[in-house]
Amino acid sequence: MEHKPEIDGLRAIAVAAVVIYHAAPGAMPGGFVGVDVFFVLSGYLITALLVREWAANGRIDFTAFYARRARRLLPALVAMLVVVMLLLAGPMGRHESLVDEAATSSLHALAFLANFHFQASTGGYFDAGAEMRPMLHLWSLAVEEQFYLVYPLLLVALLRFAPGAPARRLAMLALGSLLLAEYWVNIQPERAFYQMPARFWELAAGGLVALSPAAAHAGRLSRVALPAGLALVLLACLQTGAWGPFPGKSAMPVVAGTSLALLAIHRGAVSGWVAFLLRSGPMVGLGLVSYSLYLWHWPLLVIVEAAWPEPAGIGLRLLACLAALVLAWASWRFVERPFRRPGIAPARALGAGLAACVLAAVAVAALARIDRLPAEVREISDAARQDLPSILGQCHFDTRDEVRALKPEACHSRPGVPPTYALWGDSHALAWQPYAWWLAEAGDASAAPLTLNSCEPSLGLADAGDDCARFNHLALTWLAEQPLDTLVIAQRWPIGYSELGPAPPLLGERVAALSEALARLRHVRRILVMGPLPDLSQPAPDCIALGWEDSCSRTAPAHRQRVARAWRELDELARRHPNVELVDPTDYFCDERRCPPARHGFALFWDSNHISASASLGFAEAYAADPARYTRRPKDAAPDTESR
Repeated sequence: MEHKPEIDGLRAIAVAAVVIYHAAPGAMPGGFVGVDVFFVLSGYLITALLVREWAANGRIDFTAFYARRARRLLPALVAMLVVVMLLLAGPMGRHESLVDEAATSSLHALAFLANFHFQASTGGYFDAGAEMRPMLHLWSLAVEEQFYLVYPLLLVALLRFAPGAPARRLAMLALGSLLLAEYWVNIQPERAFYQMPARFWELAAGGLVALSPAAAHAGRLSRVALPAGLALVLLACLQTGAWGPFPGKSAMPVVAGTSLALLAIHRGAVSGWVAFLLRSGPMVGLGLVSYSLYLWHWPLLVIVEAAWPEPAGIGLRLLACLAALVLAWASWRFVERPFRRPGIAPARALGAGLAACVLAAVAVAALARIDRLPAEVREISDAARQDLPSILGQCHFDTRDEVRALKPEACHSRPGVPPTYALWGDSHALAWQPYAWWLAEAGDASAAPLTLNSCEPSLGLADAGDDCARFNHLALTWLAEQPLDTLVIAQRWPIGYSELGPAPPLLGERVAALSEALARLRHVRRILVMGPLPDLSQPAPDCIALGWEDSCSRTAPAHRQRVARAWRELDELARRHPNVELVDPTDYFCDERRCPPARHGFALFWDSNHISASASLGFAEAYAADPARYTRRPKDAAPDTESR
């Protein structure tokens, strides 16, 4: 095909939007739609190539097509994966969660299944965040690869069996894909985001432009289409995040804008200052290296973020992007270009590409197995990753679950024995399960779990979602009917509610909602309300493995100061409800100096804020030995040092 520099300019806009969004999200809140620009461009270019081949030969050489795709995509991908794994297994080797995630993601990417992997491993309440996934951006590459597997066959079928109206049939398929995306985004948002069928319409939009006639002379509409399309793309880059669930209909502006710009280019309407900007040297240069820049920028940003206990500043993030740009140029010059030169037989190119993927997979797996941790550190770190409550899974509700009934009797600490102890709250109540079960066992009783992620125990909380409100209604109804001896209540008392400055009203709202619920539980002999805990800046297993115990933890005085407001509210709560006892675990989790990730020979947390099962059980024993030490009386309220 004739090289159209304006398309390189569109690539430059797309990759710049993505990089800016990842480096400084506030500067371009919708910059993630740069990926959607790439989808439309890919659909256009692939369709144009295949249609020209069909018109010239009456057939499509699938072997040659896939060989071109392999030569275009695989060399730079394989090079990036291996080099990043070398960096992670070498200087970052003790950051095991990062290395393990990178290796797993890389293997899925080499099998063209990265999007399935990320759909399954993101979006869950306890799943690692994006900042711990160096290969997360490869989901979009997997979507394109899966599109390439089915689209040529589909296009051949349209050209052969509907030669008079292939665009109409493709438009119908695109509409079906858009409707599917809109349906999924409201019931299964991860599937809508990651799966190719929900993105097919975006690639097909580019294909529809390629199937449209190229006018001999560009009309007025075509000349207006380029600036109008780019304006729509820019608006999407700035506003898409505020337009509701994505993709689906909220992706329509960026897809429409890119399609309009492509239509103008397709019809030769490339005059004016906008076209001049797109085909300018810097834009074309950035467009040429856009694929490699997309591959490199995100792993470097993740590495910079993970290299220190404190969050990376904007300066470091921009430096990482600059390094990615240098590596992108080197990748384009010494990896992409040599492999794109003609002369290699298609079958041989395909075989070489598959062999490169296999060898890269072997290299990635081998690098992931390098062990750089001292034995004693590994023992504690590995134990922390697995130190989870026994009810996690079948006996605890996730935010993805549809709550229709409470967990069955088999989830009680003593199935078959009517429970007189219960545990109620969010995921932090879940973390206290060993403590609650220990209390029940000491009382020769059975305990029942009532826990749902991100759902505070309350009644009538204004911002509680439907599932949380339904769950709390079921929990309160059950609790009101049981002859309970002891109820353990826990939730995360967010640090944002107790930092310096004016007290946010949400803290009062949450305590008031809890108080309203407690008013229905006067028949319970004893209600233990677990007080606020310290947290860490990084997950405890990583803090231990990296030797960042001090850097990850807060000082004990800082923790006490941060939670002073929350304790004042809880003191008032205990005054209103005589059967409430406040439990303050601070002395167990903090020494005089710090609140570390590990004490007593084991990790105190399994991540950055949920206490480990060992810590929960250890506290139960400490509490039983000296309950007065950990029981806070309202009259003992700490002075309000923050207002002084």
